[in-house]
Amino acid sequence: MSNRPLRPAAGWLYLATFIAIGISLTMMGPALTYLRDRAGVTKGEIGVLFPASAVGYLIGSLVSGRFYDRGWGHRAVAGGLFGLVLAALAVPHATSVGALSIVFACLGAACACVDVGGNTLVVWHTRGEGSARLLNALHLFFGLGALASPLLVNRSIAWTGGLGFAVGVIAVYSFTIAVLVLLHESPVHSPDEVDVPDPRTHARILAVIGVFFFLYVGIELGFSGWLTTYAEGIGLPGANSAALLNTLFFVFFTLGRFIAMLAASRVRPGLMLVGSCTLTSVLLLIMAVADGSPTVVWITTALIGLAVAPQFASMIAYADQYIKLSGRATSWFVSSAGLGGVVLPFIIGRQLDKSSNAMPIVVFCGAIAATGWLAVVRRVLTAQKPEPVALVREPV
Repeated sequence: MSNRPLRPAAGWLYLATFIAIGISLTMMGPALTYLRDRAGVTKGEIGVLFPASAVGYLIGSLVSGRFYDRGWGHRAVAGGLFGLVLAALAVPHATSVGALSIVFACLGAACACVDVGGNTLVVWHTRGEGSARLLNALHLFFGLGALASPLLVNRSIAWTGGLGFAVGVIAVYSFTIAVLVLLHESPVHSPDEVDVPDPRTHARILAVIGVFFFLYVGIELGFSGWLTTYAEGIGLPGANSAALLNTLFFVFFTLGRFIAMLAASRVRPGLMLVGSCTLTSVLLLIMAVADGSPTVVWITTALIGLAVAPQFASMIAYADQYIKLSGRATSWFVSSAGLGGVVLPFIIGRQLDKSSNAMPIVVFCGAIAATGWLAVVRRVLTAQKPEPVALVREPV
């Protein structure tokens, strides 16, 4: 260990890391046509990059939680960012589907390490109910990175004919943030903060909460991932309307996370979850019943973006009120979310072959399941501790 003086961790550091993974995890989508043409393969063959990235993300999230529980903290975050740099720089040099699959799997694993670290260290950093506000800010900045990704990829291809400029920006930014992270003292998790002495009980609680994350991310990615295809299938009128609809969703999704960040200091995470899940279910039902009505599609898409936005961060903050999260717990949540991002979108894709209106119907079923499962989560958590832990709010 170095004897150099370290400054206490600052909340802005975690926000900065989530811009990096927001750009990196969503880079593949806007670059897919370019990657397919360069590799000389079909749409179906290049689609293997999605499960490759998901597998890497799943492995990275399951493994990385142990690093944080062992006190590695910012070293683990920096390691994930350095891995992100190497994987990103390798993208322009991978010209076959096999090589690209390996690169994007490594990129997914590196991003997962940073994702687990950000969510875990924010909770440890705030050590109070203020975690809900910073967690929502964290995921807001992920959304900002995701919004910037298509523009960065588009300009890179237009200016240089490839992805060299885009990955160069990602690499320089991520490397800089990694160095800054190492210059700050990492928050640590005290073993005596864990309130569940029985490992089997703890595992059961984590599994129950993990199901919610599985459902939530399936809903979010299932809706956003197939929204353009859905709009094309129902013949949404207007030039570029399908692409604009997808952009509308992400704009309101980002706005929803901004609103949730502001509201987190006044609205308890449990109440925010109930309202968010219920509103999402109602809006999806309206969209499904409307059966492709253009006006309803535009309005409900925007409102669904607002409704689903707070759920991930709010559930982490809600769980922390009862069980005091460890790195292992957060890694379980993130890996469950990663698995959910594969299963429900796959089901939607199969159903869209049968009906253009299948997307909102399938996602509505997922939303109803998530809303009902929220009651199960609450029952399990309150059985473990009838009242949330009394916490002292500290400044971010």
